[in-house]
Amino acid sequence: MSNSEERLARIERAVEANAQAIAQLTRQNQEVLQTIAGTEERIAKAEERIAKAEERIANAEERVARAEERLEAEVKRWDERFFQLSRDTLNFTRNVVTVAAITAVLIPLLRDVAPLLIELLRQGSC
Repeated sequence: MSNSEERLARIERAVEANAQAIAQLTRQNQEVLQTIAGTEERIAKAEERIAKAEERIANAEERVARAEERLEAEVKRWDERFFQLSRDTLNFTRNVVTVAAITAVLIPLLRDVAPLLIELLRQGSC
């Protein structure tokens, strides 16, 4: 084989090797593009799930806010009921103490005055 044939053979081998390398790079490029497309699809699905989750969170936050408002209103009503009951109990207690004090004072007085009243009534009816 002559020098030029050798060179030609080497060039052909190099061209063949380059063609195989280009084919392999093309396959790898397609795989990378497919991976990117799959990744983009997964990202889009994840973004959809995130958007739905954010919506559910917002709805839950609204429900919690409404529940807090209702609870606050209920606590205020119970506070008012408690304070009204306290006032009523205080007034009742005052009345009981007043009646007891009046009774304690009037019973001895009535014991002393009752015979006098009976005597006056007897004298008045005669």
